[in-house]
Amino acid sequence: MKGVDLLPPGLPKPPRTSALRIVAAASVCAFVLVAVLLYVVKAQEVADLRRSLKAQEEDYARYAWLDHDIQETRKSKDEVLARLAAATQQVEGGLPAQEILGDLSRLLPRGVRLVQFTLADDGKAMIDGEAASLEAVASLMLALEDSDLFDDVRLARTGRAGENEGLLAFQAQATLSRTGGEKP
Repeated sequence: MKGVDLLPPGLPKPPRTSALRIVAAASVCAFVLVAVLLYVVKAQEVADLRRSLKAQEEDYARYAWLDHDIQETRKSKDEVLARLAAATQQVEGGLPAQEILGDLSRLLPRGVRLVQFTLADDGKAMIDGEAASLEAVASLMLALEDSDLFDDVRLARTGRAGENEGLLAFQAQATLSRTGGEKP
């Protein structure tokens, strides 16, 4: 059976689309769709990377002051190590105890006798003695303070010396001066 054309003869017939045109149009649409999706995904990645970079730059700016402090600390460390090497070289043979005791005996005023002299590793000295009077103890304290041997001289305690009522027992504390008069 053949198809009958019921349209009047003067009307144009609608154009027929071929399968090739449909496939081509679908391919172009699919390509555009994929391209748009890739663009959106990559744009999102770029935006995420920019946010991450901005956060890292803010973190770096927040801690940039540490670079300066680290350099200053290294300089201080080098200075301290140099001072330590110099001090070690000066006291390599140990504390000059014989010199200290010799100078200390010249500083003792009349009426003062040393009972014990203790020198700790950190330079702290403990001086125990007996004196005929408080004036003699005060003279010793002043002589120790004025000498180049000790700093921070102070009288820790005084009292009567045991059975002998005429003598005063005293204890003084001082810090051994640094060699060369250097202050820490």
